[in-house]
Amino acid sequence: MLAEEAGFDGVWASGFELSALYGLPDMSLISMTQHLDMLRAIAGGTRLPILADIDTGYGNAINVIHAITEYERAGASAVVIEDKTFPKVTSLAAEGRQDLLRIEEFQGKIEAAITARSDPDFLVIARTEALIAGPRRSGGPASGTCLYGSWRGHDPDPFEKQDSLRDRKLCARLDQNGAAGDRAERLP
Repeated sequence: MLAEEAGFDGVWASGFELSALYGLPDMSLISMTQHLDMLRAIAGGTRLPILADIDTGYGNAINVIHAITEYERAGASAVVIEDKTFPKVTSLAAEGRQDLLRIEEFQGKIEAAITARSDPDFLVIARTEALIAGPRRSGGPASGTCLYGSWRGHDPDPFEKQDSLRDRKLCARLDQNGAAGDRAERLP
């Protein structure tokens, strides 16, 4: 696989790219089955860990439980779940709505994912779009979340200003142009 040859440490399996392959917008139009088929194809061609971006988890906490079981079975090493409503609209859409779940509902989805995993090393990453949607809510990820990250933000140091995140492992944030911030770090 090209990613291995290039020396990458892992592979990101995203619905955004799969949607683009089908000529569709990234708006929950690709099914979990289609995404799992792509993930299995990737897993069959690499030994690298695969992080599967499962958007909103395909629905509520019950859907997340099913998704975690299937993604582990298909070869993912981690999943990232975002706090948007289902069906989602990509945050890259200029005028796309950014409707977020209630904090309690998102925490429930993350807790369901953590409980559903069979491998304790399988990472559950909670991703927030709150920095894009605006400062209309606060709060942190569910207890036990392995990582917590934001896709992109408009504040140069958004994580430093959130007390609930100070002791968490954080994913590198991306700026409005998709570039990693100057303080991106490799996670162990």
